[in-house]
Amino acid sequence: MKVVSNTAISLDGRINTRERRFAFFGSKRDHARMSRLRAGADAVLVGGATFRNWPHASLPDAEDRGHLRGRPWNIVVSRTLDVPLTPEFLGESAVRPLFLTRAASLDGKAFAVEAEGWAGEGDLPVAWMLEQIARRGVERLLVEAGGDLLFQFLAADAIDEMHLTLCPLVVGGPAPSLADGRGFDLADARRMRLLSAEPEGDEVFLHYEAIRKGSPS
Repeated sequence: MKVVSNTAISLDGRINTRERRFAFFGSKRDHARMSRLRAGADAVLVGGATFRNWPHASLPDAEDRGHLRGRPWNIVVSRTLDVPLTPEFLGESAVRPLFLTRAASLDGKAFAVEAEGWAGEGDLPVAWMLEQIARRGVERLLVEAGGDLLFQFLAADAIDEMHLTLCPLVVGGPAPSLADGRGFDLADARRMRLLSAEPEGDEVFLHYEAIRKGSPS
C-alpha cells in the first residue's frame, strides 16, 4: 500500500489557527490539487478532530470523480468514537465509511456505520490501522490528518510521500502544526527528498518522498 499525505500549511508550518475551528488555508488552485489527489486514492483518512470540525464525506470534486476506481473508503480514526454522524454523511452513497477506534469505545454501542476496534489503550497503532485498511483492498491511501495523527504515521515510517501547499499566511501562537505529537530529536528526524516545487501565485506546491533509513540520501 502506498501512503501519501496532503496538507496546506502556513509559512510558519501551522495547519490551523489558535481557535482550532475548521479553516481552509489554500486557494482554489490548492483545492483543485486536493481534489485530484483524492481522485487517485482508494481511501482518504482523517482524524477524529478533523472530522468533528468538518463531518462530511471526503470526495473529489464532480469533475474529477470519473478518475475514481470505485467507491473510495472514508476512514476516520477516533479513540473515543465521539464523532457526529450527520444525515448528509450517512446518506452519501459515493463513499464507504470506516471508523477505526478502541474496542472499549464500541462495547455496547450501536454505531451506524462500519467500525473496527483495537483491543488496547492509548493511540491506535499505525500498523494495526494499515492492516485494517489493507484488508479492504486499499492500494493507495491519502492521509489528510492533523498534526498528532500525521506525526504518528511519520514516527511509524508509514508515509511514502508528502504533498504540501505553502500558503502566504503567518499564524503563530499555540496553533497546531504539520506534525505535533512528542516530536523527534535531530538524529531521528524524518528526512524527505524534494520531488517538485511549483510556485503558483503566492503559493508553492511541494512534493516530497520519504528517505528511509539505510537508503541513499
